[in-house]
Amino acid sequence: MKKYLISLDKDEHRRELFFTQPDTSDFQVFSAFNTMNDDLDSLSKRFDCKYFLQKYGRAVTKGEVGCTLSHLGVYQQIIDDESIADDEFCLICEDDALFNQDFQAQLTQLIRQGISADLVLVGQSKIADFNHLELEINYPTTYQFLQKRMDGCYFNMVYPYKNYFAGTVAYLIKKSVAKKFIEEMSNKPYWLADDFILFGDKFGFDIQYVRPLMAIENPKLNSNLESIRGSVSNNLIKKLIKYPFKKLLAIKRNLKLSGT
Repeated sequence: MKKYLISLDKDEHRRELFFTQPDTSDFQVFSAFNTMNDDLDSLSKRFDCKYFLQKYGRAVTKGEVGCTLSHLGVYQQIIDDESIADDEFCLICEDDALFNQDFQAQLTQLIRQGISADLVLVGQSKIADFNHLELEINYPTTYQFLQKRMDGCYFNMVYPYKNYFAGTVAYLIKKSVAKKFIEEMSNKPYWLADDFILFGDKFGFDIQYVRPLMAIENPKLNSNLESIRGSVSNNLIKKLIKYPFKKLLAIKRNLKLSGT
């Protein structure tokens, strides 16, 4: 499996920290696009800022443009690599990824089971640990006893009650899907790199999620987008009120899409 690490050239410390982890020596580093010094006119030549505003109801940030363009840049590298088969998965990570125990061995086991999905989110951004309660409260899946067990794995692939913005810290993508992303760029990209709602609803991709998480953002680092994009913390009571309905939707969705 080909593995790619997206990192800004200036972020040497982040790369050093990433490569101290086991089984990371085979990652290819992709130099992320640094768009922070570009003006909007320049960005608009590569990214549809006007359509972004229409779709998301706000202006895109320079960092978000750079993030989307960087992931698309990796997709193009995957497409150009003739050694990668169309149905083969590649792993894409960002340089703040912190891996769970036995990451490589468990990932290999997941691949060997056979994956029908187009995209598999093995990690998530803005989460405190690999199996944090917030995962279940905000993005519930079906009950564990209903999940399909993976031989030799303590991670499962499931569907949450709906697709959501999970960040792009670590995910698997098929080469054939990378091609479809580039085809969607017939004009210019207009989406957030982690808009998995769009990728599922409009692009028609089958997206699965791994539980517990195999990767999170390293708590020793702050995301380059965090200070710009920010994160919203909702009231816990409101979350708990919505939880039973979300859980029911998750059970129904898993029964429908995965037969479990």
